[in-house]
Amino acid sequence: MIKPPKYAASNAKKALACIKKGSKAMTSIGKTRARQLAARKPLSNKDLKDISQFKRHQKNATYKGDFCKDKGAVAWLGWGNSLRKGKGIADFSRWAKRKLK
Repeated sequence: MIKPPKYAASNAKKALACIKKGSKAMTSIGKTRARQLAARKPLSNKDLKDISQFKRHQKNATYKGDFCKDKGAVAWLGWGNSLRKGKGIADFSRWAKRKLK
């Protein structure tokens, strides 16, 4: 079991704030993952595998203006990933993949 880094928790908290504001983004599984990351609860190998595979959704994390209005961006944040442009946008997905090795 590995504790998620602070940046993943911070990103998940941003997604949960959007949900609280009324965003309809994320499945129940995604919301559970966001709560887990926000609380920095330990991650199992299965959690790490699921997180590492979430990178395939990166293409849906495009937004202009308020990211809370973009379901893909909110989900991307909820799974611990960053919306930063350029440098390592999928940093948490890659982090999880490295931890599996």
